[in-house]
Amino acid sequence: MNKSFSISLFLIFSFSVLFAQKSINSYKYILVPKQFEFQRSTDQYQLNSLAKFLFERTGFTALFADENFPADLASNSCLGLKVKINNESSLFSTKMNVELLNCYNQIIFTTKEGRSKAKDYKTAFHEALRIAFEDIEGLNYAYDEGATSNVNTTIENKAKNELIGKEIIPVDEVKEAPAVKETPPMAILKKIDERESNKEKLETVKSSVKPVVNSLEGNYFVDKWGECVISQKDGYYSFVGGDEKFEFAVIYKTSMPNLFIIKWTAFKQPRLLEIDLQGNLKVEDESGDKMYKRVQ
Repeated sequence: MNKSFSISLFLIFSFSVLFAQKSINSYKYILVPKQFEFQRSTDQYQLNSLAKFLFERTGFTALFADENFPADLASNSCLGLKVKINNESSLFSTKMNVELLNCYNQIIFTTKEGRSKAKDYKTAFHEALRIAFEDIEGLNYAYDEGATSNVNTTIENKAKNELIGKEIIPVDEVKEAPAVKETPPMAILKKIDERESNKEKLETVKSSVKPVVNSLEGNYFVDKWGECVISQKDGYYSFVGGDEKFEFAVIYKTSMPNLFIIKWTAFKQPRLLEIDLQGNLKVEDESGDKMYKRVQ
């Protein structure tokens, strides 16, 4: 029984990979955005450049989405697949996967989740992307011009059928989609009232939420050091405490406003430091996160 089940799973997996490979082979281009949704700047951490390089190494003709397109792609956008990277990273782990979408924004292929625990952001993003990309390399992509027209026709027919409604009508019989009924004025007014009401509720919730305290400068209570002071220096923050005013740590900014890197004088390994809504510090530690409260 177990053997039969294992064989079934293997066959299902094999057919899935074969179908994905055949589908991917019908697309000629890969379009990589210069900035993914989670990035704060163009090609941040050179992640976009790495993605383009990995696709080119796998055999794709990869283009940045904002560069000049070849004539065939300019006249038929369905020759290309768009790249989307989903970033599900947490405080101590970088996690992402890659999606390939066609010209109708339908997902054609999704990779496994690549993970990294590297502390450096660039290193972590690159490592996670390369792990996720193993699934794309496994497709053994090779462009098949003959399959392109069949796939485009299938996608186009599916899109047209979806426009007709829940009852799917064959494309050959489709003449014109039924006209959309105009919304009565009273219904529009009701919708506007509902949105205004929701907007007021949202503003009330926003006003009750305390803003994130991004400034590290201030006094904190730190274990044996007692009340300590963080002050800004030239390019870093100084953490000073004790009767001797000893600098027992230095803190550096990251690209995220509430995350920092702290380097203890007594330890070689730097750690992540997070400032919460109340301005308290949460520091990564081998025995568990430690909390240092801001002294009001």
